[in-house]
Formats: sequence, C-alpha cells, structure tokens
Amino acid sequence: MQEMIKEYKRKVEDALDEFFREKIEYVSHLSPEIKEAVEHLREYTLRGGKRLRAILMIKGYGLLKEENWEIVKASSSLELIQSYLLIHDDIMDESELRRMGPTYHKIYERKFKNKLGDYSARFGENMAIIAGDLADAYAKEILLKSNFPEDLKNRAVKKLCEIIEHTGYGQILDIFSSVKDDFGVEDLLKVHKLKTAIYTIDGPLQLGAILAGADEDYLRKISEYAVPVGIAFQIQDDILGLFGEEEVIGKPVTSDLEEGKKTLHILYAMENEEHRDYIMSVLGKKNISREELNKVREIVRESGALARAEEFAAKLVNDALGALEKIDGREEAKEFLRYIANYVIKRRY
Repeated sequence: MQEMIKEYKRKVEDALDEFFREKIEYVSHLSPEIKEAVEHLREYTLRGGKRLRAILMIKGYGLLKEENWEIVKASSSLELIQSYLLIHDDIMDESELRRMGPTYHKIYERKFKNKLGDYSARFGENMAIIAGDLADAYAKEILLKSNFPEDLKNRAVKKLCEIIEHTGYGQILDIFSSVKDDFGVEDLLKVHKLKTAIYTIDGPLQLGAILAGADEDYLRKISEYAVPVGIAFQIQDDILGLFGEEEVIGKPVTSDLEEGKKTLHILYAMENEEHRDYIMSVLGKKNISREELNKVREIVRESGALARAEEFAAKLVNDALGALEKIDGREEAKEFLRYIANYVIKRRY
C-alpha cells in the first residue's frame, strides 16, 4: 500500500507540474511579477504533502470504474484547493513555516523587508491572499477542463463548492473556539466534521464517485464511511500536533497551543479544574517554552486524556469499517479504503 501511495503521489504531482508549466507559460507575457507569483504558488503546492485528498478522489472514482489518467488530472484540483486554504490559513495563524519551508506570505515579506520595512508584512499577506484566490480558480479550471461528461463535471464543481463552503463554516467555528469559554466536545466534533471530514475524506471520495456516475444514495453510503474516518483523522492529527516532532509534522510543535487550539485531548484534560487552570495559562500564549510544552504533554498523558482521545478515534474507525462493507464497489478500491481507515489511527508521534 505504501508503494501504491507513492505511485499515486507521483502521478498527481506530474499532473500538477504539467498544469503549472502551461499556466506559467500563459502568464509569462503579462509581467515578471505575475509570473513570479505563479512560480511561487507552484513551488508551494509541490513542496510536500501526502496528496491524500487527490488519491481519495481517484479511489472514489475507482469504486465504480477503472482508474485512468483523466481522473488523476481531475484529482489534482484538490491539491490546489489545499494550497488555497493553507495559504489563507497561514495568514490567519501568523505561521512562518509550512512543509519545512516559508509560508507564502513570508516569502514576500522577507523579499521586500529592506525596501518596505514594517509594511512588508502587510505586502506579503496581500500577495498570499491573491495567490490563494488564484489557486481556488485554478482548481475549478482543472475540473471544468477535464474529459468527463458535462453533466458530471457540473455536479462535481457544485460538490466542490459545497466542500469549500462547509470548510469555511468549520473555520468560523474553529476561530471562535479560542474565545468561547463554553466551547466543548460536541462543538469540536462539529468543527471536525465541517472542516476536516467533509474536506479531507468525504468530499474527495464523493467527487471521484460523481465523475464515475454515482447517484445520491451511493454518495450517502460513502459519507457513512468517510465522515467517521475524517473525524478520527483530525483527532489523531491534533495528537501528532502536540506530541510529534517538527520535522515530521512540518510546523512548530508549539503552534497548536500558541493558536489556542482546543483539541479533543485538551478538552478532556481540562475537565480537571487544576489542569484546566494551567492549560488555560498556556493556551494562546506566544513563544511557549519547551518546559511549558512538556508540562502540557505530561498533563494530557497522565490525566488519561490522551488514551480517551485515541480510544474515541479507534471507535470511529471501527464504525467506518462496518459502513464500508455496505458499499457495493470494486474490491481494489475498498481494500485501499480499509487501509486508509486503519492508517489514520496508526500514525504515531
């Protein structure tokens, strides 16, 4: 399976590279600044990432039909949506690092620091917002130019808009989570469904299935598998965000705490009043020390919060695997989806 994932990743990146070569050639006559901005977007998009969403879109198609180069090209649209959302997310989180390289806004801020002084930060953010908007437009262009029947492409673009819409709703709730005192587990699970499950697992699978001609009943069955897996994915991702290492997760290990992120294991740990007081004193604080990070890690482990979060994720995956068996699809694709469900909770820190 790992070799298969590497091969799919290579194919998706080949499709992205082909798209950007054509796009850079197209904009090169407009101005050096525009060409450079698109080149930076290409580098940012191809810098790294597991390409999971694109691969799942291919497999959603593969549930019903044999995979081909057209679905690979169409799936690359999701990697541009990922760039679009990450670039804007990096601005909101004031992040400097993404996939072991500078965030898009920091590329321009650093380039113009000597010339623009304090305004260079705003300049970088302005350029990043535009680059994100371009990535969004490029994603839809790829889908609309793909070689599938027009009615299926129209359904797919509509579904892509729904995915982005729900991701936005989840982002709103996520932003408010750091300022709402009564933000609890049910609120968090709603964020995970809107912001992660629909965007990362359910949406990609549905997009592929739509391009293969799936009806609405079939898409509902996909959701019964995909939503629990997506929520479990985010729970485990948040655990890695606290207990992982920077070179593995591609961002500072203190970033979630500094953003004031109320993850499932943090909410569980804060059920103890004494632990809550300490965690709240650290949550949202800038430049968190290694000592403070290790203290939070210790609380989460010793309070049992980590084990509870892992058990909850495991139950979700078990439910998802049961739902997968009810889907009438090609066995090769279903076997891959079984692997992904188990992989989600086996990623270690």
